Amino acid sequence: MNQAPNYAFLIGQVHRNLPTLPSIVNELTHVLNNPDQSTFSVEEVLTQDQSMTSKILRIANTSYYRGSRERVGDANEAIGTLGFEKIRNVALTTSVFKMFSNKSNESKFSLEKLWKHSLGVATASSTLAKFLGKPWFDSAYTCGLLHDIGKVARFKLDENDQTESFLDDIHQAFTEKKSFILTEETNASPRHDVLGYYICKNWGLSSNVENVVRWHHEFNRANRNTTLSEESHDIIDVVILANWVVHKKDFGFSGNHHFDVPSESFLNRINLASNHLPEIQLAVENDLKLTKDFCDLLDSNS
Repeated sequence: MNQAPNYAFLIGQVHRNLPTLPSIVNELTHVLNNPDQSTFSVEEVLTQDQSMTSKILRIANTSYYRGSRERVGDANEAIGTLGFEKIRNVALTTSVFKMFSNKSNESKFSLEKLWKHSLGVATASSTLAKFLGKPWFDSAYTCGLLHDIGKVARFKLDENDQTESFLDDIHQAFTEKKSFILTEETNASPRHDVLGYYICKNWGLSSNVENVVRWHHEFNRANRNTTLSEESHDIIDVVILANWVVHKKDFGFSGNHHFDVPSESFLNRINLASNHLPEIQLAVENDLKLTKDFCDLLDSNS
C-alpha cells in the first residue's frame, strides 16, 4: 500500500526548488488591495523595477491587451489604459512564465505546452466571466493562469529527486484513459491541486486564487470547502469550464488526456445551458488567437 504524501515536507522542498514571486508582484498586490489605491502609488511601484516596467509596456502594446487603442508610452499611460488589475496580471504573467521555462525532460513532458495551456485557461476564464456579465473577469484570469501551478511543482520535485513520478502518472493516466487527478489519488502521489494551494498561500495570493487552485477538479460544490462564498464557487466553476474548453481547442497540453463534459446541471448553476457552448467556444477561440503575439513576446524575452 502506497504511503500518503507528506505535504509539510514536500512544501519545504517546493520552496527550495520553485522561485518566489518577484517583490514587484507582491508590492502591486499590496497596493491594489488598498481601497485608497491611486495611479501614482501603482506607478511608484512599477518604476522600482525598470526591467519589469519595460516588459509590461511591451506586453501592454500587444493586440491582446491594447486592442485598437493608441500605443502605450509609459507606466502612467499603461495604468490609465489597462487599469490596475490588468497591470498586476501582466506582471504576474511575465513572472510565472519563467517558472515554466525548462528544457529537461521536454521529450516526455513539455512545461512550455503546460504554460500555453495555463495562459489559455486564463484567457478563457476571463472571456467566460465577461460572457456571464461578472465583474471579476481579471481575478478569473489570475485564477486560470495559476490553476495548474502544482504540476510545475511536481515536475520540479521530480527533477530535484531525479525521479519520474509525475511523468509516470501522466503516462498511466493516458494508457488507462482516466483523469490525471484520479491517477494521482490512486497512486497516492502528491496531488497537484493541494501542492498548488500551498504555493499560492505562501505567495500571499488572494483566497479566490487559493480556492480555485485547490478545487478546480471538484465539480460538486458540496465536496468543496464549506466556508466558500457564492462568488468563490462561481469562479471555480468558470475555471473548470474554461479548462474544458481550452482542452477541446487543443491549446497547449496540461498532461491530462481525459476531461469530463460539463453536465447540464453544472452549466445551469452559472446561468448557462448546453446550447450556449458553441457560442462560448467561438468567443474563447477568438480570444485565444489574440494570445499568440503575447506568447511570442514572452518567448522572445525569456
